[in-house]
Amino acid sequence: MANFTLDISGALSTAWEYAKKYGLLIAVVYLLLGILTSGLQSIGGPSFSMQDSQAIGEAIGRGDWDSVGNIAQAYSGSVGSNFGTMIGSIISAIVSVGLYNLALGLMGGRFNEVTFDAFKLPFATYLKAFVVSFIVGAIGIVALFCCVIPFFFVAPRLILAPVYQVENPEAGIFESIGAAWKMTADNTFSMMGLGFVVVGICLLGLMCCCIGLYFAQAIELFVLIAAYNQLKGNLQ
Repeated sequence: MANFTLDISGALSTAWEYAKKYGLLIAVVYLLLGILTSGLQSIGGPSFSMQDSQAIGEAIGRGDWDSVGNIAQAYSGSVGSNFGTMIGSIISAIVSVGLYNLALGLMGGRFNEVTFDAFKLPFATYLKAFVVSFIVGAIGIVALFCCVIPFFFVAPRLILAPVYQVENPEAGIFESIGAAWKMTADNTFSMMGLGFVVVGICLLGLMCCCIGLYFAQAIELFVLIAAYNQLKGNLQ
């Protein structure tokens, strides 16, 4: 088995070169996505809370059915809010898959410009990538609840799984997760370090200006793909 190691400075340098060429347009995509998802989440007003549950219980206890009805009516609006949040999450997942494919294509020579052709993927590819991301996220949450330290060892090993799934649409879901785990072997600390650098870039982008955050997300996208391209040779 090959033994490719992650070159953090190389990944950052490569990501910056592509971000200079294509980052602004990708930042616009992230900006539009943020506006759309924020709008969807605002549909229906505030979501139901523990305070609402307590208020309903107290109203029932004192026989104040008018208050119960008023709270229930307010809660009906939160159904729309939760639905809007769900739709926003689905749209975000779709855009993420398309952008993974776009970045892979730009860095691999399939695309020479930011194009919506990158989003022309089979439904099965979107579905598999979504499920992979969901499972990876669930594993990360479990690791976080077990202890913070395991999270920082598990998350870097699995973060490349959705990218692998997009580039290898014929692969199975758990095959993609296993591939990510395999390609990052002996690179846990390097991936962890790269993650901290990316967080720093995002914080810097946020401090510069709101649009700076979206450009930072474009850099993050290319950093992820650059790291993937460096390490996928470990699967050979």
